[in-house]
Amino acid sequence: MANLESELSSGQGLNAKSLTARRTKAQGKWRDKNRFVKSQLNVMARTITHEGLKDVAATYELRGKAEAVAFCAYVVRAMKQKGQRDATTYLYLEALKAGFKRDRDIFSP
Repeated sequence: MANLESELSSGQGLNAKSLTARRTKAQGKWRDKNRFVKSQLNVMARTITHEGLKDVAATYELRGKAEAVAFCAYVVRAMKQKGQRDATTYLYLEALKAGFKRDRDIFSP
């Protein structure tokens, strides 16, 4: 509490308020610009999931966990599409799905 009072009295609190206002304005501008093409996804996930996303990002030279999530969704869509024509891919994806459902408690938040 004393630190907060000292920040407010020294003027640093005003800078923090100004910074917060600028961030809020920038976030609003971003949302307006990208309203129809992007939406924010905040999810709670276990550490194993975060580690997996970091690994995917590093392995495939992606720009972080957010891009790894997009890449994983892309891969699943591609496998589903290929699975419509290829029995081996379909069976592999079904096995992955069954394994995830079986071990859901390990991966789900």
